[in-house]
Amino acid sequence: MGAALGAATLSFKFGSEKGGGDRRYLTQPRGPGTSWYVVAEVPRTLQTTLGKKRLMKSLETDDLRVARAKRWQALTVLKAQISECRATTSSAKDPLLLEAMAFREELLRAEPARRDDLMYEIADRAAEIDLTHGGTGARDDHAPFEFEQAPPVQQSRDFALLASGKATPADLYLERWLSSSTYSERTKADARTAMSQFKAWCEKVNQAFFIETTTDRIASNFRDEVFVQAKVHPKTANKKLSALRQHWEWLDRSFAVRPNPWMRKSLPKAKAHRVAPDGPDGPERPFTDDEVRTLLAGPADTDLANVMRIAALSGLRLDEIGQLRIADCADESFAVTRSKTAAGVRTVPIHSVLRPVVAELIGTRDPKSFLFPDLPDTGWDDNRTMAISKRFAYYRKKLGVDDKRVGARRSKVNFHSFRRWFATKAEDAGNRENVVGDIMGHESDLGITFGLYSHAQLKRLKKACVESVKLPA
Repeated sequence: MGAALGAATLSFKFGSEKGGGDRRYLTQPRGPGTSWYVVAEVPRTLQTTLGKKRLMKSLETDDLRVARAKRWQALTVLKAQISECRATTSSAKDPLLLEAMAFREELLRAEPARRDDLMYEIADRAAEIDLTHGGTGARDDHAPFEFEQAPPVQQSRDFALLASGKATPADLYLERWLSSSTYSERTKADARTAMSQFKAWCEKVNQAFFIETTTDRIASNFRDEVFVQAKVHPKTANKKLSALRQHWEWLDRSFAVRPNPWMRKSLPKAKAHRVAPDGPDGPERPFTDDEVRTLLAGPADTDLANVMRIAALSGLRLDEIGQLRIADCADESFAVTRSKTAAGVRTVPIHSVLRPVVAELIGTRDPKSFLFPDLPDTGWDDNRTMAISKRFAYYRKKLGVDDKRVGARRSKVNFHSFRRWFATKAEDAGNRENVVGDIMGHESDLGITFGLYSHAQLKRLKKACVESVKLPA
C-alpha cells in the first residue's frame, strides 16, 4: 500500500512546485527578493470610484511561506474595503439627495400649517441650486410648487421633486429589497450591477433616475441602447432585465408601485432548432481525449492536478469537489451533501485510480475539514472554487486547450467539460443511462426506476460504471 501510494503521489504532483507553488492573490510588484503583496480585484462597477482595477496590501515579508500564511487575513481587509466602497457609493450618500430626503421626512411628519412653509423653503432651495448650476434661479411666484416646470436645471428640478415627495430615487429601496430576499450573493450582485447600469444610462441621456419617471418607453430605450445595440448576449441581458423586473414587483407589493415598466422586456432566445451545434451559439462540449491528456500532463499545481483528475473520474461538478470534507470520502465513495436538486445529493464511488490520492489528501486530518483546505472562501454563497476555476481557465488557455468561436461569448470547453467527458465515456462503455444519471446527479423520468434494484445492486452498478471510465493513455 505504501509503495503504491508513493507511486500515485508522484504521478499526481508533476510540475506542481514549479514556480514556487501556490501564489494565489500574491505578487511581488518590485521583483524577486522584495516584499510580497496580496491583491484583490475591484468589481468593474467600483473601479471608477476607487480609481483602481485592483487593491494591494504589503505583507511586509519577502519569504513566500510567510506570505502564504498572512495573505488570507490581509485579503479580508481588502475585501472589507471594497464592501465599504460599495456602500458609500450608494446614491443615498449624495449630499443633495440627503438634503432632499431630510426635507421629505420633515414634510411627511409636519403639521398642516408647517407644510406650506416647508414647501416654500423647498422652492427657495431649488432656486438656489438652479442658480449654482448655471440657471436663472427664477420661479413662478404664482405656482411655486410646480417643480416639474421651474426651475429648469436638472439638479434643482430633481431636488424639488425628491424633497416634495413627488419622486423617489430608483435605487432607494434596492438594498432593503435584497436584504429581504432569499437570493444568493451572486444574484444580489447581478441586481446591483443592473441597477448601476440603468443609473449610468439615465445620467448619460439626461433622464431622471426616479421610480415614478421610469415608464415603459424608458425601460425599452434602456434595453435597446444598452443591450440590443451593444450586441450583449440575450442570456446576459435577460438576467439584468429580470433583476429590474423583480425589484419593481417588490415595489408593487410594498408600495403599490404600478404598472411594472420592465414587464415583457426580455430579449428573445435563439430557436433551438435554428442553432448550429458547431456555431457560436451552439452547446458547450466535452473535452476530447487529446485535450484531457494535454491537461493532465501539463504543469498544474498540486491542487489543480488533483481536482482535474477527480472531475474526470467521478463526474463531480467543480463546486461539489470544493465542498467535499474528509468525512464525505468514507467507504470508498464521495458523498455529495449539497446540490441544487434532490437528485444532486448522492454518493459516487471513488475510482480505483483516485483512491491513493484521496487517501493522501485525507491523511490524519479532522473529518470536518475540507478535502482541499487551501481553496479560499470567496464570500459568495460559500463558494470555494472561484479562484481555482479562474486558475484552470488560465492554465487551459496556456496549454492551447480552447474552442472560442467567432461571435461566441466564451469557449465551448471549460472545467465542466470534464463532467461532460465522464458522461460520454460512461455511456460509450455501455452503462445504463439511469445508472450514469444517478452518478451525475441528473433528474430522471426514465421508465426503468431504481426501485428495481436493491441498494447493493445499485452500488455495484455505479462502481462498475465509474471503473469503466479510463484516462487516456
